[in-house]
Amino acid sequence: MTIKEETLQAMNLDDACRFLGCWGTGNGDMRATKEVFRQKIIAALDLIKCHPLTPELATELFTSKGMGVFRFSVALIEWSESELNDVKRLCVQAYKNAWHLPRSTASALFIFPKTHAGKESTLPMAVLTQELLLHAERCMRHEDVSRKSMLAGLNRTLDEWLCDSFVELNEEMELWKWDDATGDFRSRLAKALQQSNISITWAEQLDSRLASVHTTGKLSWAAATRSIRDCKMRIERIGGSRLDTDSEVWGLDQTTWELMWTGEAAMQKRIPALRQAGYEIISNLLRIQKSYREKALVVIPPALRMSATSNGEQRVQVLIPVVQGLSQP
Repeated sequence: MTIKEETLQAMNLDDACRFLGCWGTGNGDMRATKEVFRQKIIAALDLIKCHPLTPELATELFTSKGMGVFRFSVALIEWSESELNDVKRLCVQAYKNAWHLPRSTASALFIFPKTHAGKESTLPMAVLTQELLLHAERCMRHEDVSRKSMLAGLNRTLDEWLCDSFVELNEEMELWKWDDATGDFRSRLAKALQQSNISITWAEQLDSRLASVHTTGKLSWAAATRSIRDCKMRIERIGGSRLDTDSEVWGLDQTTWELMWTGEAAMQKRIPALRQAGYEIISNLLRIQKSYREKALVVIPPALRMSATSNGEQRVQVLIPVVQGLSQP
C-alpha cells in the first residue's frame, strides 16, 4: 500500500508497534508495553542509587519518573497479580534506595499506612485503582458515546457475573482472586475497589442509569448463592477440602456439602440458559417448603420463631425447570 508515493510498512499480526502511547500487537497482546514500562522503572530505580539528595526528594524523583510512567501509560491495561507484585517489589526497592537502606530491610515500613507507623509509599495497586476510577468518571461525565459505551459494557459485565448492580459487583469480587476478575475494565475496577476497601459515591447513580436496561432491586443469582460460595471460600482458605473436611463441623448435611463444591461450576454453565428462557432472577423459579433440620446452625429464640414446633430455621427448595440448553432438570 502506498500513500503519496510512499510505501507503508507492512507488519505481522504478532509484531508489536506503538499506538496511542502503548506498545502492542494487532491481536491485543500488551506484553511489549509492560516490558517497556519495566525497563523505565528499573532506570528510575538506578537513578537514585547512591544519590546526593534528601530521602524525601529522592522518593519524589522516583515517583515522578517511575510511577508517573505507570500512571499515564499502562495502568489501564490488564495486569496479572504476579506482574503487579513484580512492579511492587521494584518500587519498594527504589524507596529503600531513597533512604540508603540495604535490600534486606523489611518492606513493611514502606507498605504500611501512616496510621500504622508506615510511610504509605505510592505502590502500583493504588495508582492502578486511581486511574481506573478516573477513566470511569471521564467516560460518565458527559451524555455522549463514551457514557453509552461504559453503560453497555457494564451491563455485559453484570450479566457475566450474574449480578444486579455495580454495588453488588463490588461485593461479589470478595469471592474471587485478582487473576480471575480482570477480564475487562469494569471487573478490574470492581476488584480494585474491593481489594483497596474503597467505596465510591457515584456507584448508586451509576446503578440508577442501568435501571433502564438491567433488572435492579431484586435478588440476583449471584446474591442468592453468595453465602454458600463464601462458606466454600472460607473452608479453602484454612486448608479444607471436599474430601478431607467433616461437613457437620460447618453445620451442613452431606447433600448440601457436595452441592457446595459442584454447584458453582454448574451455576456458571446453566444459569445463562435459564436467563435466556426468561428466568432473569431466582425469585422467578418455583419453590417448595422443606422440612426443618433437627439441628439449626443459628438457633432463633422461641419468641421470634414463626412456628412453635420448629427450631426457627426455614428451608425451601428451588425447582429448576427443563429449558433448552439444560441437560438435567
